Order: sequence, then structure tokens, then C-alpha cells
Amino acid sequence: MDKMQTKNVIISFRVTPEEKARLERKSRGYDKLSDYLRDCILGKEIIVIEGVDRVADELRRIGNNLNQLTRAVHMEQIQAVDLSGMREGVATLWQSLNSLPRAVR
Repeated sequence: MDKMQTKNVIISFRVTPEEKARLERKSRGYDKLSDYLRDCILGKEIIVIEGVDRVADELRRIGNNLNQLTRAVHMEQIQAVDLSGMREGVATLWQSLNSLPRAVR
């Protein structure tokens, strides 16, 4: 299916509160439950990686720090930047990513 194709057909069905809770637990990592259900139904391989949320959070923090440093340099508020803390964060993130199973790299 073309990723750019408009999704304008609605399919709805009823579930129990327990089934809904289970579906929501299983769909962690997906922004929308509908994306998870679509992937399940269409046979896409779904790989759950424990701890990936922590890696994503760390990556966001590093990105925020880089943005703040870039703004400060452009506004000429700072002349020199100590990136040792950021370097350590990137090294930790790199180790986490390298520990992922080869199938998801």
C-alpha cells in the first residue's frame, strides 16, 4: 500500500474495556492504536524493544541541548562550548542502539 494514500474509510468495532486495555498495552510505541492494528492485520512484523523509550528520551534531550547551543552561538552569547557532557550522552545512546538485536538495526 502506498504510504501517501489517503486513509478515508472508517472501520469501527466494539471491544470490552479489558480488551481495549490489552490492545493499548500491546500498542506501546505506536502513536495511534489504528496504526498498530493496521500493522497487525496486514501482517507487518512487530518487534517490541524494551527500553527504547529511554533511548528516545535521551536522544530528545541531546537534540534539545544542541538546539540551545546553536541558538546561543548564533546570538553570539557564547564563544566556546564544552561538549564533553553531550559526548558522553551520545556514547551512552550509541551503546544502547548497538545492543539492539540485529533484526531491528
